[in-house]
Amino acid sequence: MFRKSAILLTVTALGLGAAPASADASYSLDFASAYVWRGITFTDGAVWQPSVTASNDGGFAINVWGNLDIDDANDMSGEFNEIDLTASYGFGSDAVSAEVGFIEYLFPNTEFAGTREVYLSLGFDVTASPSISVYYDIDEVKDFYANLGVSFGGDVSDALAWSVDVSAGYAGDDFAAAYGGTSGGMYDGNVTFGLSGGAWSAFVSYVDALDDDALPEQPVDFLAGIGFSF
Repeated sequence: MFRKSAILLTVTALGLGAAPASADASYSLDFASAYVWRGITFTDGAVWQPSVTASNDGGFAINVWGNLDIDDANDMSGEFNEIDLTASYGFGSDAVSAEVGFIEYLFPNTEFAGTREVYLSLGFDVTASPSISVYYDIDEVKDFYANLGVSFGGDVSDALAWSVDVSAGYAGDDFAAAYGGTSGGMYDGNVTFGLSGGAWSAFVSYVDALDDDALPEQPVDFLAGIGFSF
């Protein structure tokens, strides 16, 4: 990512040019043993996933995220095969947080057509921090995917924290069919254990299909990664 260009484009898009003090930019560099999205294995091999986000005090944000294959799992070593552009707005209260957004999925260097989703996410400040997100593909798929999750965590020390996240997905018939399934229903399950300290974080995840008719068996069940944020 080119830092100056990314900040200029995102700040301009957010309408922050007149008040640069209210704008904030953050960056992350993640490395993982595989790329798995909603239980679907996209890359069965090491990947690099950089991201840049610009946001303002009003809750608006723009994010650019990419997936680059490090090894030759897809015969695409050193090439980006996905870039996601997300515009979002977050709001809420002390008890409930909400976010609405739009995602543009691009698949450079592949034969896949890009697509678009709109989404709504809700998080609740109660025990286990439950959350629900609903995504609707408005372009290629024209169907929904929903995810329900809970999260637990705590401090190991002043410099180290742990977390455990558990989630389950549900997909409509057309969403499942678009990714190889024969019917909608319970889709994917995910259990992730994470550690974080300052600017770094690490995770180990187990992912699996909850219904083989909705999500056919995938080659990756376990993956791990490490990330750095700035």
